[in-house]
Amino acid sequence: GLDRKAFVDKMKNAPHLLAPTGSDLAKYTDVGTVFAGYHYDLNFLTIHGKSRYPGLFIWLRDGTKTPVKMPEGCLLLQAGKQLEWLTGGEIMAGMHEVIISDKTKEAAAKAKEEGRSLWRVSSTVFGHIASDATLEPLGRFSNEETCKKYRKCCAGEQVQEELDTIKLKPNGLA
Repeated sequence: GLDRKAFVDKMKNAPHLLAPTGSDLAKYTDVGTVFAGYHYDLNFLTIHGKSRYPGLFIWLRDGTKTPVKMPEGCLLLQAGKQLEWLTGGEIMAGMHEVIISDKTKEAAAKAKEEGRSLWRVSSTVFGHIASDATLEPLGRFSNEETCKKYRKCCAGEQVQEELDTIKLKPNGLA
């Protein structure tokens, strides 16, 4: 197996990000409204806290879309592209989206009756590999096929390529 600090060491001094988001369910009420379209995260691990309202959906490896049901006091850890890279695709970046579902509407209607806030707030932590750390399949995940698909590069380079692909690369950067 891998050294028990293989991932931890690569995460030291990384650009981790706490990114709370809020959506006003008094303003956005239609089932199917998209707050975060179908995507994967470019980082190492995404840690989702429990939102006050449902609406987070994930896709299983077999393509099944399923709503996330998080027990109280628990977190959802989701693999990002950097973890996929380090495991040569053994662990895939998790596809997900956030939308207004029937359950979201039901929960919002109940909250309104009870005089509670109609803001859907989620607190998400994006754990990254350090920008100057090397991304490449590690240990048993490294073979000719995986090294071809997941080439050796700095994590910062991978992030910039992902941002460029989705048109979020800052203007003026080469």
